[in-house]
Amino acid sequence: MGMIKTGWDSNVIWSVSAGGKNSDLGSKVYQLTDGSLICAGTFTDTITGSPKQKEILVVKLSSSGSVVWKKTYGGAGNQTAQDIVKTSDGFIILGSTDIERQPVSDSTGNEAGKPDILLLKITETGDSVNSVPHGLGKNDIGAAIKPDNTGKYVVLGTTERSLSGQAKNNLFLIRVNSLGDAIEQNFIGGMDDEVAADMEVLTDGYLLAYTVGKDMANQKIQVTKLKNDIYAQPYFSNSITITDPVNPDISSCGVNSVSRYNTDSFVLAGYSGTGSTSRMMVFEMDGNGNPVAGNQVIKGSTGIQVAYDVVAGDDGYIIAVGKNSYDINSMITLLKFRFWVKTSVNPEKSPNQ
Repeated sequence: MGMIKTGWDSNVIWSVSAGGKNSDLGSKVYQLTDGSLICAGTFTDTITGSPKQKEILVVKLSSSGSVVWKKTYGGAGNQTAQDIVKTSDGFIILGSTDIERQPVSDSTGNEAGKPDILLLKITETGDSVNSVPHGLGKNDIGAAIKPDNTGKYVVLGTTERSLSGQAKNNLFLIRVNSLGDAIEQNFIGGMDDEVAADMEVLTDGYLLAYTVGKDMANQKIQVTKLKNDIYAQPYFSNSITITDPVNPDISSCGVNSVSRYNTDSFVLAGYSGTGSTSRMMVFEMDGNGNPVAGNQVIKGSTGIQVAYDVVAGDDGYIIAVGKNSYDINSMITLLKFRFWVKTSVNPEKSPNQ
């Protein structure tokens, strides 16, 4: 797991690595009010045979990059971490587990080796409090967890479970309490292949961002706004395609992250194109699920570029983090920019800064 702090100019202030001699990785970092950081990821142990067993790895760092504590959480099978959220008395880690869960059937339990969504509750000092799997007998994978407007938490994931009028992968939405126990759940999707990416909690519901289409040559971004009642019909569900001016014949694109931008808009980050043609993509979307004309940035050259996360500051700057891969090498990429703001001095919209 690699953790890097940079200055506003992207120069490295400090860097920390945590893990063992096998492949380990970080998935999410959460900054606390005192400036310290909680990082969630996956540790590959050094004891079991082949394949090596995976465990959840959580590291707390001080604001200066010193390790305060680091712990792993596992057991039978494999456990990995995808996201982390602060609670009033600790943290909930969103991850996965592939242990068997009885009774195994299409609608209950889980076969050994198939992923379940896992919610792990830990204290402020990293002690395990509760561990709850969620799933329905097939492959279920978590994407994001956020606090909602009722003091509870909402989990967005992907499931192979389908209801009437659905097929392939669908979105899995679960509302849970502070221990990770389910309160209610729903499946959202149609006959296409929907894969969850990220979400934002709104005052009147939830904004879900996901990629539709498993065919690598024909993916598209979908956004759905739900009411606070997760069983109600959505406010809207829009399909979005962003055209890359460098590769105008390629219409495939996907999303990995969404973040609040202005009062009534959002920024989404992901990729344009597929495989060796993919380029890092960030664009603005209004509150009705429509792209804002001209407010898009697509970057990349040789190799594969992807944006995995995005945040927007009050000053209008946007920072996306991703990777740039070429041959066998891969590097972390930071992209910082802001969309041109129309003023009396600059009355005409100009290219992105």
